[in-house]
Amino acid sequence: MGLKTSIGGQLLAYPRISAAVEMRMISAMRLALAASTLLIVWFASPTSNQFLPATYFTLFSYLLYSLFFYLTSIRWPSGVPIRFLHWIDLGWYVLLMTLSGGLDSNFFFFFFFSILSASFTRGFSSGLLMTIISALLFILLAYLSAPTPANVDMHRFLFRLVNLFVIGYMIAYWGGVETTLRARLRLLNEVSQLSNPRFGVDQTLHAMLEKLRAFYDADTCLMILPKGAAGPHQMHRADRNIRSNNLPVEMTEETAWMLLLSSPTKAAIYRKSGRDKGLLYDVKTGAVTDGKANTAPLFNAFEGKSCLTVPVDNRDQLLGRLYVLGGRRSFTIGEIDFVLPLTKQLIAVLENIRLVDRLASVAAEHERRKIGQDIHDSVIQPYIGLQFGLSAINQKLERGDRDVTKEIKHLLDLTEGEIKELRQYVGDLRRGQSSQNAFLPSVRRFAEKFSDATGLQIEIESSDSLPINDRLAAELFKMIEEGLSNVRRHSNSTFARVAINQQNSDIVLQLTNHCRKQFKPLSFMPRSIADRATALGGQTSVHVDENNDTVVSVKIPL
Repeated sequence: MGLKTSIGGQLLAYPRISAAVEMRMISAMRLALAASTLLIVWFASPTSNQFLPATYFTLFSYLLYSLFFYLTSIRWPSGVPIRFLHWIDLGWYVLLMTLSGGLDSNFFFFFFFSILSASFTRGFSSGLLMTIISALLFILLAYLSAPTPANVDMHRFLFRLVNLFVIGYMIAYWGGVETTLRARLRLLNEVSQLSNPRFGVDQTLHAMLEKLRAFYDADTCLMILPKGAAGPHQMHRADRNIRSNNLPVEMTEETAWMLLLSSPTKAAIYRKSGRDKGLLYDVKTGAVTDGKANTAPLFNAFEGKSCLTVPVDNRDQLLGRLYVLGGRRSFTIGEIDFVLPLTKQLIAVLENIRLVDRLASVAAEHERRKIGQDIHDSVIQPYIGLQFGLSAINQKLERGDRDVTKEIKHLLDLTEGEIKELRQYVGDLRRGQSSQNAFLPSVRRFAEKFSDATGLQIEIESSDSLPINDRLAAELFKMIEEGLSNVRRHSNSTFARVAINQQNSDIVLQLTNHCRKQFKPLSFMPRSIADRATALGGQTSVHVDENNDTVVSVKIPL
């Protein structure tokens, strides 16, 4: 498995070593150390040691202890008390040193195993504490094992004590660095994994602030960001032991001005104790200056809590500021170097959520408009055709002609056909797919039914080898439906022509009908057809040809 993080926008892979894997490795090394030590003492130990049988028994017990925790780490890794095992190991080593000579015992070097375990599992503070306790126990054993204090071999005593302190401190330091880096990488990974648009910006930002607060074990984590492009600033907040509704709080201009600081490119650290209580860090130059006088009024407003604050920017444009307040940790300049890229990653995640949300909104709006046009063309238009048929029957009845059986049967047939098409349309809409019928046969069938219902003569001109995909075919079909309906409703023409051809890399659809001389064809534009053409990247135009026919021409790029 790999742990991914982002530093400066670049994804880096880092091996994620879980606590279970760490415990298994440490348990295996403990078992190897116990087994090898028992064999060495068995075959190469001096016979003059009066405590040799007790040493054998202790080593054999330590071997069983190591074997037990090794098997436990394999079968039940979560049941191993990883927090306390290095202290139990230290007790074993003190007992072995007591039985084997105290100051001169070779089991002295086992102290480093406890220091390593503590440092690389619990961090610097635990490793340093283990080093100090080990040194104190070594001093105590050295004096208790000597007949008199004057008989202590000071050369060996000081040499081992200094080595224990120096090497132990280095182990604790590098162990702390390694555990800190792993914790930071895990936090960056969690921040990147929170990029889920369905949670929204406010909930995602609150979750990120809570993770950052928990990482530093701080009391509060604040982020001040503007509302929109030029709106007022808002405060997003995560507090210890306080559940909020994830909603930001709008700030007054005075409060926002105070929290944003007068130096937008400066990060700041305030400590409750120590020589350098207030430090300013220029994020552009890296210069560190004393900022106690400049930042004291602000940090007094936070009741003197330890504080880390960094500017939040996006592509060198200042947006706001992040604050980490309180807790037991004392912030350092190195924390700024970590939090700065973290804020950039956080802003990138939020921008991604906003972009996806905006794209989804645009897509939904486009789909609503498309469905509205489909309903207009596929549902309303058939009703208009039925209205024409019923109007003709009504006129016939008004003239006294009661023989309308044929017309009614014809309308029933048309109604049945339209119901089938509507059911097919609804089924395709549910499945999210378009009809799989051939485009031109569908157009010809529709033209035939439309001609039967309205009496309008329709001529179809097209090639059977047009490179038309499903979406384009569906849109062209709707345009033809709308165009023929417009001819029937808005003109007295008895003839219409539908021509579909390919010109270079464009599909050209032309709807032609005979126009009366007094009609002004250039004064109108079929809006539904034009909207569909625009959505496909095409153009719509209306003109009169040499035969005084009105031509609606649609050109769509392939």
